[in-house]
Amino acid sequence: MSVNVKKAAGYISSLRKSREEYLKKVPDQLAKIYSGKDKRPKPDHFKESSFLYIRSYNGDIGIRPFSGINFWNSPDITINPISNSGINTTELYAGNTYNIRCRLNNRGDLMIPYPKVEFFLTDPSLGFNATVAKLLGLTQLQGLLLPASNDEAIMRYTVPASESGHKCLFARTYSFSPLDKPFDLNALDPRLDRHIGQQNLNIVPQGSTYAFNLVHQPNTLETIEFRPLSVRQVMVLQHPALQELKITQLKDKQTLARIKVEVAAKTSHEIGLKSEKGIMQITTSGKGLSLDKQGEIFKKSNAILKAIHSGKGSHQHFKRELKPLTDMNRLVAVTAFQMTIPDFGTRKGYAVGLEIVNRNKIDGSIKGGITLIAIGK
Repeated sequence: MSVNVKKAAGYISSLRKSREEYLKKVPDQLAKIYSGKDKRPKPDHFKESSFLYIRSYNGDIGIRPFSGINFWNSPDITINPISNSGINTTELYAGNTYNIRCRLNNRGDLMIPYPKVEFFLTDPSLGFNATVAKLLGLTQLQGLLLPASNDEAIMRYTVPASESGHKCLFARTYSFSPLDKPFDLNALDPRLDRHIGQQNLNIVPQGSTYAFNLVHQPNTLETIEFRPLSVRQVMVLQHPALQELKITQLKDKQTLARIKVEVAAKTSHEIGLKSEKGIMQITTSGKGLSLDKQGEIFKKSNAILKAIHSGKGSHQHFKRELKPLTDMNRLVAVTAFQMTIPDFGTRKGYAVGLEIVNRNKIDGSIKGGITLIAIGK
């Protein structure tokens, strides 16, 4: 017998001996554990839960709150004409029918039977609130959303004449059993709530007039800034319409700084506009909380939401502490703006990308955004 064979035989013999000892000891140990006489420390009680969310960006795993991330092009929300399911769009035509799709994700350990999805449609907007949008309808996933899985809910929608044109789409998902729902009925803010997703991308001709809304508190201090997008940032959007366009880099960035934004309609609140270094500062005065009070609420609420995500309770446990935030979101104001998309000198078949970024100066957070793809004529 060779040396290696002897070593192998010895190793097998030791394994058999260990197995025999295991079979002798384990029954008594298990009996002791399940009899309740085992005095050793036990692990904390494990509580099963679901973890339902809509992605706001590629790589999103549902961590909230977040900041400094462009969240208004959710990869989970798409609109397709029923005549061509391979084309994504955010421009709706009166009389046409579309499939609105939302992919739902479950990172929890409980399955979710038939999770619900609400779809909201509005004109392109910076910031959002359910009180100033149209609820398109409610649908549900046609089956079980298993743990560590995702699936798609679909709703069919025929566009009336009043809703045609460029639109912003929001999706909100929830479940009552297991209980997994948004903490705020009115605010649709993907930064704070994983149950919310937004799609706010428009493809527009350069030199055209573009209208959008700013949803804000009656008293507010905010800014609007125009930022160029790199070729890579545009291509990452993976919008099918971009396949027919040659995306180029914006050469003269000062063009964006010269864009003029004007108030397009009368408001019930006083509004002030001031432009400095290409950034427009917006102040409004109306019936609502002061800026200082809003700052206090934002600071406390963000701390609570971080604690919830770290496992220190649920939204239900902090319902009283979050009430000032939910109360504040019941009353919002809307200001309508319009601007002219600059002529970037882009030829027909070419396009450049830019973003309208809205920042709340009270807490410094990016509150909303719109992605524009300006195509040459």
